[in-house]
Amino acid sequence: MRCQACGKHRPTRRVVFYRNIGALVMRFSNQIDGNLCKRCINSYFFEYTAVTLAVGWLGLISFFLAPIFVVHNVARYCGTLGLPADYPGGSCHGEHPTESLTRDAAERLLPFAQEIGDRLDYGEDLDAVAADVAPRANVSAVQVELFVEAVATKGLRA
Repeated sequence: MRCQACGKHRPTRRVVFYRNIGALVMRFSNQIDGNLCKRCINSYFFEYTAVTLAVGWLGLISFFLAPIFVVHNVARYCGTLGLPADYPGGSCHGEHPTESLTRDAAERLLPFAQEIGDRLDYGEDLDAVAADVAPRANVSAVQVELFVEAVATKGLRA
């Protein structure tokens, strides 16, 4: 799946992190909510939680909200600890062949284009379709997702 923060195809998990800045009689809050990869989860967790710990408690309402936000962030973060940083065999530092739509992968997916399109038209989740089609086409699930994007942008249909 594509990370909603960085846009890279990596394993993701849905998270919500909150940040609070207390300012005596006012408060400023922000949140990140979406399917994020391990790298983005770490980045947002540490940034949002550190800011909330440092200045989130300044102010009457913030004094009570900041600890709730910190506990919430820690609990959500703990739920992502088992998330791999990348697809098995992939590389965090470069593009792995199964993370790009190669000509070979596109040719293997062409016979499945109509099935993929029909299943998506009927409202089936792209992750489920990709997980089902990928082993039958002998490609990665990421390549199925990239194929769907390519077909959607070029308007092709087998």
